Amino acid sequence: MLKSMTGFGRGDFRDDKHSFTIEVKAVNHRYNDVVVRMPRMLNVLEDKIRRGILNKISRGRLDVFISMEDYTADKSNVQVDKQLALAYQKAFREISFLTCCNSNESQELLYVLKAPDVVTQKEQPLDAEELWSKLEQALNIAITNLIMMRKAEGNNIYQDLLNRINLLRNLLTKIEQRAPLVPVEAQKRITERINELLKEHNNVLDPERLAQEIAIFADKASITEEIVRLKSHFEQFIKTIQSQQPAGRKLDFLVQELNREVNTIASKANDFAITTVAVDMKSEIEKIREQIQNIE
Repeated sequence: MLKSMTGFGRGDFRDDKHSFTIEVKAVNHRYNDVVVRMPRMLNVLEDKIRRGILNKISRGRLDVFISMEDYTADKSNVQVDKQLALAYQKAFREISFLTCCNSNESQELLYVLKAPDVVTQKEQPLDAEELWSKLEQALNIAITNLIMMRKAEGNNIYQDLLNRINLLRNLLTKIEQRAPLVPVEAQKRITERINELLKEHNNVLDPERLAQEIAIFADKASITEEIVRLKSHFEQFIKTIQSQQPAGRKLDFLVQELNREVNTIASKANDFAITTVAVDMKSEIEKIREQIQNIE
């Protein structure tokens, strides 16, 4: 089944010690690119998070947002860097003196408290394995929800692609029906034109020479091979979109081949009716190309 590359998934986990909320947003991308944004204390788990995602998602850019609440943290475990605080206070007073700006103790205190690294909360050691066992549950839920959304959109794309391939088949049938008439009409057209020219000079047309020229024209204008290959590509395309494997890259290749064969038909046939149908086919192929840019 086809899967779109765009989607969104959210997963939550909570117990008496921790809570996790994970959101995964996926968009189109040529390769597989995962960007994880999470609290610094979870950096030790980044590799596991990436592998957990890449094992289930094969293509697309994924932005992963992780938030965590630690209910076991000691909120009162605050530390003050006294030496740093005194240094900030001294700097504040020097600046006040240089700028002739009067300050009071409350202003100094507020400045010092806001200064970087003066007041910090000591982080308690974390059990990485325990955190991963919980985070993984939220991550799996988020990925599952993302994949469900991708499949739903992929099913819509599948139906559209199926309709367009069937339309291309119908257009190819018109070309196939028209193709045998091209050399017949060309023979008539060439014969009439040559007879007109020969009549002006009182000459007679050599039927054998004319047959040779018509045979050469028919061989150059033959599009039988291109028609056969297009039918084969259609079959491969249908099998690919019905496959359970990621299909985006293979479909992209098949679309290039479809476009190549139709271009060849338009250039070789030397027939207005066939060229008109070929233009319609190219338009549908371009719509298919746009759709498969969003397939995993």
